Amino acid sequence: MSFLSRNRWTVVAICHYGALLLFSEINYHIAFSGIYILITGMLLTSSSLILSPTQGALSLIPIALCIDSRVPIPFGSSLIILIGLHFAIVLFRSQIQRETDGLAIVTALFANLVIHLGYSLFARVYIGTVSIDPMLISANVLCSSMVVALLYTLYSRTVVDILRIFGVNVNQEPRRKR
Repeated sequence: MSFLSRNRWTVVAICHYGALLLFSEINYHIAFSGIYILITGMLLTSSSLILSPTQGALSLIPIALCIDSRVPIPFGSSLIILIGLHFAIVLFRSQIQRETDGLAIVTALFANLVIHLGYSLFARVYIGTVSIDPMLISANVLCSSMVVALLYTLYSRTVVDILRIFGVNVNQEPRRKR
């Protein structure tokens, strides 16, 4: 089991891919409304709080490249945004004494807002067109934030339970060892 313990980021990345697949399907079915639910803040925060800094970054790289392949903004922008925010969250995590679910949800909501702003900044060449409508961006941020707030705790606990199935008990490890 030491192989899986060292490479737990692969299990977390597979969980992230499953969540992306589910929400890609949901987004496909609600596309007529113009709403796009972005759960990247939830994925980012769960990787940053569950895994070590290096493993968290490793679990986010394939997710960022998957998102980059579908978004019409410059390739690599999702990678820059996610890795930058990941290390900001890791720095924030090192400054606090105790992690709580409420603080993790607030962190996920803040990360989701920054990701929306980052995507809007990278897509600034499309400002004024139908694709960059401030009201639509606001509606997307609001809907995404509600989904992240409602599902973060469930998703995070599911990832921890899946890791426990593979013999990795994250809750019993000291924070520094993760």
